[in-house]
Amino acid sequence: MPTLPETLQQLQFITHETALLGLFITGGLILVGRDWRLLILALLAQYILVGLILSRLVRPDIATLKVMIGAFICPILFLSVRQISFNPSLITIFSQERQRRASPTGFMFRVLAALLMMLTAITLGQTFRLPGLSLNLTLAVYWLLLVGLTSLVIAARPIKVGIGLLTIFTSFDLFYTTLEHSLLLTGLWGAVNLLLALAIGYLTVTAGAGPEEEEA
Repeated sequence: MPTLPETLQQLQFITHETALLGLFITGGLILVGRDWRLLILALLAQYILVGLILSRLVRPDIATLKVMIGAFICPILFLSVRQISFNPSLITIFSQERQRRASPTGFMFRVLAALLMMLTAITLGQTFRLPGLSLNLTLAVYWLLLVGLTSLVIAARPIKVGIGLLTIFTSFDLFYTTLEHSLLLTGLWGAVNLLLALAIGYLTVTAGAGPEEEEA
């Protein structure tokens, strides 16, 4: 079975344009989706795509570490949400709470927000090129940042708010890693992301955002 670095090497046929398209898709799913399984899967795919992009720009071990951090974060979120599904009392309590609170945003609103953020990212990328980055990388950084910020604004559940915050961190990480190639800083930043994921998992459990609470 190939190791993670070998897998990333085998995926080098994926161009930056294809990876950018993948980030647009995963970001759109994070903005539009409600099902927590879909959100976590999109976040994992996002980490893999960012790792593929970085594998051509930085040392292979740094790109691999980025993907590994994402591979640890997503199970933490999954197990946190899944834990509530085994507690029927929590599901009942928060299902009643859900009935008292209407969703602040509908499906069409989220679709329009995703399209607006996509156009905004493209406009910013073409107008304000980030120093040291290509157009594709600039678009990726702006897009991930806007996806994260929009999720923070429109989301009502801790799991989706947390995924939005992690997406903002990924945007900053993609920009900063291309400028600073220190493995130590990469490890420290990864530790910050893992601690953030643990905090999100804790808040998700305490807020009862379980499978019956898929309204984000």
